[in-house]
Amino acid sequence: MDTQVAVITIPVQEWNEQKAMIRSIYEKVGKLTDKEEKELLTPKEVCEMLKIGRTTYQRYITSGTLEPVKVNRKKYSKIYVRRSDIESLINEGKA
Repeated sequence: MDTQVAVITIPVQEWNEQKAMIRSIYEKVGKLTDKEEKELLTPKEVCEMLKIGRTTYQRYITSGTLEPVKVNRKKYSKIYVRRSDIESLINEGKA
């Protein structure tokens, strides 16, 4: 097996800036993939979070209590609900 090694010399300040940037990107990607932190929730996740059934979920959508977000704008696009909408609904005591 042929393994090559490259040694690169950069100033310490630049190295620290690059490490900070990588750490920031890592944290942002972690938030996007973390189930507790993701912003768009599926209908199933909304029902679990609010402890409601699918019929009540549909009533919330129809009445405008929850605003659906369509992804892909096609005929059979996926529908999500923003986590912030759910949290404000809970904080207002409507759920």
